[in-house]
Amino acid sequence: MSIGGTPGRHIGIVLPDLAGGGAERVCLTLAQFLIERGHRVDLVLLNFRGNYRAAIPDGTRLYHRPRRNSDRELLEYCRARGIGLQSLSVSALATFAARRSLRRKIPEIVFKASKVRSALGVAVYLGKARPQLLFSALTSANDASILAMELTGRRIPHVVSVRNNVGMSQNYSGTRKFAAQTLMPRADAVVAISQGVASEAIRTLGIEARRVRTIYNPTPVAEIRRLAQEETDHPWFGDGEPPVVLTALKEGPQKDWATLVTAFGQVCRSLTVRLAILGRTHSAEYREQIVSAARSLGIEERVSFLGFDENPFRYMQRAALFVHSSHWEGLGNVLIEALACGTPVVSTDSPFGPAEILENGRWGRLTPVGDVDEMAEAIIESLRGDTVPGEDLRRRAEDFSGERAVAEYEALFESLIARNADVAANAA
Repeated sequence: MSIGGTPGRHIGIVLPDLAGGGAERVCLTLAQFLIERGHRVDLVLLNFRGNYRAAIPDGTRLYHRPRRNSDRELLEYCRARGIGLQSLSVSALATFAARRSLRRKIPEIVFKASKVRSALGVAVYLGKARPQLLFSALTSANDASILAMELTGRRIPHVVSVRNNVGMSQNYSGTRKFAAQTLMPRADAVVAISQGVASEAIRTLGIEARRVRTIYNPTPVAEIRRLAQEETDHPWFGDGEPPVVLTALKEGPQKDWATLVTAFGQVCRSLTVRLAILGRTHSAEYREQIVSAARSLGIEERVSFLGFDENPFRYMQRAALFVHSSHWEGLGNVLIEALACGTPVVSTDSPFGPAEILENGRWGRLTPVGDVDEMAEAIIESLRGDTVPGEDLRRRAEDFSGERAVAEYEALFESLIARNADVAANAA
């Protein structure tokens, strides 16, 4: 197949795993769009595990290192679906040799055996599949892919992506930040998912501005709207029930659940409303912190954990309001998904992303990070009907459509592949 006269390309996408995070879902969406546009796509997993099983696109080959703690449910699902599984075997002897090689090439970094094994797995993939371009997402996958290039000496284009606030994310702290500063400039191009992330990556990681490209996450707007029509089995979302405020949380310091729960407690003094929390299964300790805070405010019965759901959009569609509480963000793709459902939003004005998505408050309320009173007021005003019409919100989501984003990815990938071919031809 060809796109606009250009043959479909062979692209490898490297991910840490298929866990229930926004970045993993976005990369699977990117793979789906690329396949639909005639490209061949491989998924390379550093760890064979994760909840995003149904989101694996038809037509992909999935490469992974067989390990004792591999996800049996994921394995059985792939076999039942007929998804091509390819093993990337890495021996102890090969790991030892690769570690010595990397120490010689990049002596300023201390290489743990786990990092070397991940890099060697990607290197085995490169030799086996021979893709025309490698794309990686999230810190561990970026590191493994860059180191794989060093190990193999292969000269195919490699694009890394930065998906969070480099200055604030724990993925870029201490030795991780130093490793990123050392390795990231070796990639051919860097995709940042927001303008703020791009500026911060240039400033913090020492990447040349000319090699950084801002491309918003591909959002499958039509698919979100289709999935949003599916029924829910949670009693709170039935007809005649009090309005539900929906949020999405994950364990860690990034998501500011404390401000959200405290603000919700203030809202409950004025309105009969409920709070539903989407997200990966939280540890007992993390969940108890939230429950304890709700209990102290007398609102425990108004808070419900929905857990991880591959189709969160059916809840978004039926929620009265989506509230996003973060100390920082890369983009905040969940806000775009809520807009695609026509659901009003309130978000902290966290660096970076929400202000770009909501155009500084045009499409939803922005509140200062950590400001309980402002968040409570924004929620109350929104629930009382002072919001942007749903149809306008849906149209705003179109600005982040998958078609737009994938066209930008294609243009970047094609330019790098063409440049690589020219270099190879001149060398010959």
